[in-house]
Amino acid sequence: MDTLHPTPRNPDELEADRAPPRRRRFHRLGRFGFVLLAVLVLHIIAVVWIARSRQVTWPPAPEQIIPALLLHPEPVQPPPSPAAAAKPRPAAPHPHPQAAPTPAPTPTPLAPDLASMDPSEFTSAGAQASANTGVVADLSGEGPGGPPASSGDGFSLPPSATLRYATYVNGVRNEDGVIRWVTDGKTYTLAVEIPLPLFFGSLAFRSAGTVGPYGLTPRRYEEVRGRRQPDVTTFHYAADATPASGAQSAPTVTFTRTPTVLPLPEGTQDRFSVFLQLTGLARGGPERIASPGLTLEFPVADTDSVEVARVQHVGEEAIDTPNGTIRAQHFIRLPRRADDKRRVEIWLSADHGWLPVRLRQTEPNGMQFDLVYQSQEGG
Repeated sequence: MDTLHPTPRNPDELEADRAPPRRRRFHRLGRFGFVLLAVLVLHIIAVVWIARSRQVTWPPAPEQIIPALLLHPEPVQPPPSPAAAAKPRPAAPHPHPQAAPTPAPTPTPLAPDLASMDPSEFTSAGAQASANTGVVADLSGEGPGGPPASSGDGFSLPPSATLRYATYVNGVRNEDGVIRWVTDGKTYTLAVEIPLPLFFGSLAFRSAGTVGPYGLTPRRYEEVRGRRQPDVTTFHYAADATPASGAQSAPTVTFTRTPTVLPLPEGTQDRFSVFLQLTGLARGGPERIASPGLTLEFPVADTDSVEVARVQHVGEEAIDTPNGTIRAQHFIRLPRRADDKRRVEIWLSADHGWLPVRLRQTEPNGMQFDLVYQSQEGG
């Protein structure tokens, strides 16, 4: 009977089998050490890539230098109300014969077109915004107690839209980001998601509220950074409270990051609803909002504080996007205090319904997030 001859073994295997046990353990340790060294080299390459990515800037072209006048503007005085304009002024006292006549006040150079506007344009029925504030005085024309409306002379609520952006972290292209804006004319939700590189998760922001006499009226704001628990800011309005005494309590804002309870100024926005509030003001008054040097003031609630944000119009610029060039109006939030290191910028385009076509935020630690428009659905 024929039998199968055993297959000759590899000489190296034979030699390894004949090697003493100590030598065989040495061979196994050598293979384990090689794998460990390869993993260490890959980690070093990842760390070097992250370190180099922080040195890249976007866009590659040099940015326009903002004049010093725009960074330190003089406040724009709001025009007088019709009642004040109609009230007769007392006769001025006769000047002393040797006193020099008092010169007439010179209008501020930041927004020369506002000085010539008729006061009725700011107080007639419909949504109204004063010259130096982003707070809408009345959307309905019937006072704070009137029903909300979707548009007016100074504010026009943007329709629902989903916008997709190319995102850059320290100038390095990342996964696409998205802004989802949904409204039925009475309520709204705003969701923003910015992916972070590698395994750090994402930045997520969500604002929900109603449309009221002051434009957008946030009710709840959530902020999630990476894999941390969300920070929540809650807005409590006087109309929400029904105490047994019948008296309405003062509006307040509360936070999950701190037990502090702060007063809630009228027209307060959160960190992202302020962008859509600015969009609504631009849609309602594009000529006024695009005035060179115009500065708007918004009370803004963060995750632990409420401060007044001053947003200034820088000028028109060309934005390079993955799908071409877009003309847009550039706005920048001025520093809130001397040590304010966070820089926030937004570009709005009239050709895209005054929705944001670029947003850029520079954190105090130098990390920069940049969203550049790619496409949109709706709006």
